[in-house]
Amino acid sequence: MELLDVTLTPLQRRNRAAFVARDGAGEVAVGDHVVLRDEHGDYFAGSVVDVDERRYVVHVGVRLPEEFAMLRLGRPRRRGSDAEPGAEGEDVQSVLDLIGEAREALGGRMPSQRLASDLF
Repeated sequence: MELLDVTLTPLQRRNRAAFVARDGAGEVAVGDHVVLRDEHGDYFAGSVVDVDERRYVVHVGVRLPEEFAMLRLGRPRRRGSDAEPGAEGEDVQSVLDLIGEAREALGGRMPSQRLASDLF
């Protein structure tokens, strides 16, 4: 899995799509899953939607904590432990992917909560 640095504008954050210049980025193909790092150092799950000679178009998925982004990249954890994450780490990665898929199914919006007064 590749790590791609990206600058996200407010429009790109809202539309969950961004462009990444090919120079300096690894070789990826359409459909590949990537980890994105924005200009603030935040990590996001991503997938490559389109490739041309100058740039990649990537779908910006769910935000990832740094330790899980590093696990996806196959790098050891930073917080003191070089131990393998085991099944627990894989379960969390699966949950993060499911959250991203749920967001997509809802059109990028999470339903608002109802107040108790609305129920009665």
